[in-house]
Amino acid sequence: MSVGENIKTIRQLRAISIERFSALTGISVENCNMIEAGARALNSSEVQIICRVLGVNFDALLAAPKQDEQEDNDGSVLMPAEELENLLGKMRDE
Repeated sequence: MSVGENIKTIRQLRAISIERFSALTGISVENCNMIEAGARALNSSEVQIICRVLGVNFDALLAAPKQDEQEDNDGSVLMPAEELENLLGKMRDE
């Protein structure tokens, strides 16, 4: 996935409309659509704003979101129980 596709996927996972995303970032709806389509590049300040609005770091924009990730109503990302158990096991081992 491209950065634009990742932005769109994360935005949709967070249930943020393109209009709301535009208002929160200060980027026009037209430019948001172009960014998500990969037809427009981002400058560094836009990347910072988008990361803040989506609640992710830059690495998350580069990596494709996992298909099985979902969000609950407060915006927290839910993960499969097996993945959570693995993560907690690694934390206990440290």
